[in-house]
Amino acid sequence: MANVRPLSEELQKNAEALGEVPARLADDLAALKEWIRQQPHLRANTDDQFLVAFLRGCKYSLERAKAKIDKFFTLKSKFPEIFSATDVNDPKFRDIFRLGMWLYLPTPLNENGPRLAIMRSGLYSTDKYTAEEVMQVASALQEILILEDDYANVNGVIFIGDFEKATMAHFMQFTPSLMKKMTVFSEEAVPLRPKASHFIKTPAGFEPVFNMIKPMMSEKQQKRLFVHGNKMDALIKEIPLKYLPKEYGGENGSFDEIIAEWDKKLDAYSDYFKKNAEYGTDEKLRPGKAIDFDSMFGMEGSFRKLNVD
Repeated sequence: MANVRPLSEELQKNAEALGEVPARLADDLAALKEWIRQQPHLRANTDDQFLVAFLRGCKYSLERAKAKIDKFFTLKSKFPEIFSATDVNDPKFRDIFRLGMWLYLPTPLNENGPRLAIMRSGLYSTDKYTAEEVMQVASALQEILILEDDYANVNGVIFIGDFEKATMAHFMQFTPSLMKKMTVFSEEAVPLRPKASHFIKTPAGFEPVFNMIKPMMSEKQQKRLFVHGNKMDALIKEIPLKYLPKEYGGENGSFDEIIAEWDKKLDAYSDYFKKNAEYGTDEKLRPGKAIDFDSMFGMEGSFRKLNVD
């Protein structure tokens, strides 16, 4: 029997629409575990609850789930400074987290739809922190979502990017190479399905950055990008006001409440992230053709080369 949290009746229907067959779940998980066991290069988390997120995120295609699991641990091993936090009690990690740049709102859209996520860019000092350090915190919070949020795993995530405080110094930290790594990790490694991305309060320098990032994404994801500028009414047409946080005039938690709740989550997951150090890949042991990371992430430079006036 699969050691997986039971879903609500509504979520179970949605999971079955993705291809989940409750009577077959244990066999599907066993097949994934056996495949992992046979991979000489791969040291992966084989907990049922972790693996079922990949099955749901890949609509029960075992081959796609295998590819995502491999890419997930490959990129965490190759770029731990971005994707693999192992000490969530590190003072710098907590300082970045407590700025409240990455927030998952407590109530999903329409009570039982996709999880709502807010990224408030520009809240950190670029003199004090790097973009990689900021993204490592974001990756850790996302991993908690994979482990415990059934709404996110079954129904996907709607992303809201708030750029009110963003400056050119922040944009310049996110080099084309870093953005490519983040895009590949999001689309090819993370099992959570992005349902839409809404960008609000965007500054003058946002458009050239956005136009550079957009082609890195799949055509499907490009169609799910919406830039609203300062038109909050446009966002509210897509996400009713009550599902936005109190700071936006809604009812879906306050920033301080969400930060305090997730601070406790990080305490609870401290040992989990320490154990993450055991997982990863050894490219010398990978069967077949080696991954050409240079061609995958060979974009160099920064936004200094862009005309952002």
